[in-house]
Amino acid sequence: MGYMRYSFLCLLVITTYSSAQYCEQPPVVLMHGILGEADKITDVVDWIHAAIPCVYVKNVEIGNGAMDSVFMHMNDQVEDFCQQIYADPHLSRGFNLIGFSQGGLIARGYIQRCNKYPVINFLSWTSPQGGQFGGLSGIFPNWLVVLFNNQPYDPTVQNTLSLAQYWRDPYDLESYFKESTFLADLNNERLVKNETYKENIKSLKTMLLIYSEVDYVVTPKQSGWFSTFQPFTGPGENGVIISMKETLLYRLDYIGLRELDETNRLQLHVSDCNHEDHPTAKCKHVFDLYSLPLLKQVRYLYHRSEATLQFLIPLSDLAVFVVDY
Repeated sequence: MGYMRYSFLCLLVITTYSSAQYCEQPPVVLMHGILGEADKITDVVDWIHAAIPCVYVKNVEIGNGAMDSVFMHMNDQVEDFCQQIYADPHLSRGFNLIGFSQGGLIARGYIQRCNKYPVINFLSWTSPQGGQFGGLSGIFPNWLVVLFNNQPYDPTVQNTLSLAQYWRDPYDLESYFKESTFLADLNNERLVKNETYKENIKSLKTMLLIYSEVDYVVTPKQSGWFSTFQPFTGPGENGVIISMKETLLYRLDYIGLRELDETNRLQLHVSDCNHEDHPTAKCKHVFDLYSLPLLKQVRYLYHRSEATLQFLIPLSDLAVFVVDY
């Protein structure tokens, strides 16, 4: 009896000490989009802290921000992101991950290629998960529009511009599968599959995908749900969209999406915000409605032992919840 009381007292002391530094909600990591910077999504940091004051938030910047988001190779951006995560001990026990626009591809790259510090919930905000084709006019200079329309898979273009690395041309899928230096690999669309990519996606508690009905940047806008253009169609009235569930990526489960869906771990939502507004006050209602509930979920301790009952309880309750069997 004395031993049991002593053990419980130690547990109480340890738990009380840990609780002083511990937040029930996991840390949150943010990754901004192309032509963006970490400083431009600080509104999201404020929203999270207002709702969950104790939570640790890491707002990642890669290189010099806007310029490197365009000219650093996506593979290098993913690698930089992985190294920053591994350098932060706050994240070692798992975290929630939000990627906006191009940042959603970098974030998914971390999950599939790294993930030693595991992602719990992955939230993708208007990211071209199914690839980009079109949508450049009025946003980028004319020379860039011409370049993408004519030579998106030229080795120099592929190794210079991040956008080219997830450019999926429905009129030239053969070149895409062969020459894409990022997305064709990340989406496991080549003949030889990377099973680690699939296993890491399947390890997620939840994947949340948001696309916007008024997105004129990501094309097709449904790419946020892994949808693509049907071969030999593109932007405009005659464009035909292949829905996520009709793609080979989903039907043959290249990266684990179908399994997430069939186990009720895939959330699909539609936004009414302009693309660029998602990390701003104009789109906070979408954050509150879809993203915040996942971020508020409590981090749990899983305990399994032959000598004790299996239980699942919040760590903050350990001091008053003891199971002896």
